[in-house]
Amino acid sequence: MNRHRLLGYAMSLAACLLIWKIASLVLNSVILPGPEQTMRAFWAALGTSLFWSHFIISTFRVLASIALAWVLAFPLGIMIGYNRKTDRLVSPLIFLTYPIPKMVFLPVIILLFGLGDLSKILLITLVVFFQILVATKEGVSGLDRKYIDSMRSMGASERDIIKDVVIPAALPSCFTALRIVTGTSISVLFFAESFAGSSGLGYMIMSAWNWGQYDQIYVGIVAMSLLGISIYEVFTYLERRCCRWTVAEEETPKGRLWEKIVTYAHMIKISHTVFALPFGLAALVVLSEDHAIGAETILWVIVAIVGARSAAMGFNRVIDASYDRKNPRTADRHIPSGALSVREATIFGILSAAVFVGAAAMLSPLCFLLSFPVLVILIGYSYTKRFTSASHLVLGISIGLMPLGASVAVSGTITPAIAVLSLALTTYIAGFDILYACQDIDFDRQAGLRSIPSRMGVTPALLISAGLHVVSLISLASLYWLLSLSLAYLFGVAVIAGLFVVEHLLVRPSDLSKINVAFFDVNSVISIMVFVAVALGAFLI
Repeated sequence: MNRHRLLGYAMSLAACLLIWKIASLVLNSVILPGPEQTMRAFWAALGTSLFWSHFIISTFRVLASIALAWVLAFPLGIMIGYNRKTDRLVSPLIFLTYPIPKMVFLPVIILLFGLGDLSKILLITLVVFFQILVATKEGVSGLDRKYIDSMRSMGASERDIIKDVVIPAALPSCFTALRIVTGTSISVLFFAESFAGSSGLGYMIMSAWNWGQYDQIYVGIVAMSLLGISIYEVFTYLERRCCRWTVAEEETPKGRLWEKIVTYAHMIKISHTVFALPFGLAALVVLSEDHAIGAETILWVIVAIVGARSAAMGFNRVIDASYDRKNPRTADRHIPSGALSVREATIFGILSAAVFVGAAAMLSPLCFLLSFPVLVILIGYSYTKRFTSASHLVLGISIGLMPLGASVAVSGTITPAIAVLSLALTTYIAGFDILYACQDIDFDRQAGLRSIPSRMGVTPALLISAGLHVVSLISLASLYWLLSLSLAYLFGVAVIAGLFVVEHLLVRPSDLSKINVAFFDVNSVISIMVFVAVALGAFLI
């Protein structure tokens, strides 16, 4: 399976899980448990011999049925498609019997062959046989006769023609039919096992239904899905190996997907997640003092943070594309330079937003509901610079929501300590965004964009930035008393204070050349130090 297919499966799985989670929240019924509950039940089932017994039996029945149907249908399909005389004799029988629903023969088959494996294998074989037969026949019938005539003119025998021309012509259609019958055979298997039998995944699902074990129903459904996907991918792999001439043109140039992923990562500056993520993790450390936080919660909090930030950056690049194109400093960004289209960036933003909403739904219903106004704030920030110089504070607030979101996810409320941590993050982000905006004073004034540097000049802007960072530092220091942290935390805060000083010494009104060093390097260390300080303060008491 190539990386394109893996990415497609991952995105489809994420979409299915999101829809599933939303449906379970809306219904709020034991009949439809959430995906995380089902995954836990499925993981537990993997450790039982009973589950594997049902799974192996169903796998054997499906594979045996498809193999038997292929052995019978593929040669016959080639004969009918290649030999016109055989076609005239056999095709009427096929056209007469093919439309008959084969499931109606189930009682007869059971009476003749009992309730064991044989009756189920024969029923599935009977259903999928015609699909393979018809597809193979059509594949051969569609073969251009000039290839056969060319072979004959060169003295090729009938055996050579069938081996080198007819069978290669039939194989692609046959593999297409095999992938189609995978789903059909699983469906018939479920019906056969649930109707008559005491083993297999179909029986397992119906038994769970009778006993009201709803999570086990979905365990069986997930197992059947995995079985179907596995068989489907095996046929896809075999087709690629046996029919290379049909897939050669579809191959993606090596590394293209990875290059695209790197391009998206650069567009949203994924490495800058380090500015905010440590604050979210620090919030979890603080919350762990009074709440048990599992690995699952930590995972979804991180996914939510990355999804929210990616959505905000993706839409920011789309919304500001016209300004970025005119600004010499940003003209080489991905949309203005043509590395990504507006459509691609928009789709990326929508998918990232879906990841954020999905992760929020996994955390709690309240987080799911609050994710939508948070998205409005995250995306709306990009418009604020068009009408207010306080856009830096809006950016700080949008990112400062992160610790609050983590608190709602874990405790369902917002504690005073988390609110202070959020204030520290808000003023920290707003402060360094003012520093960064000092680079665009001339362009912002010319383009009519609002910012504190463009409105007040560099010197006042740097003073306001320093003031915001003082508030951030005081907020961080106050956590020492609010949370009764150890002295190690105060040591960490002292280091952060020193880094703030260094940052503001690097950027001076007469010299803005070191803004990037202050913005990228020093800020990333400050963020990480916040998490380290909180962790040391909490665990070294």
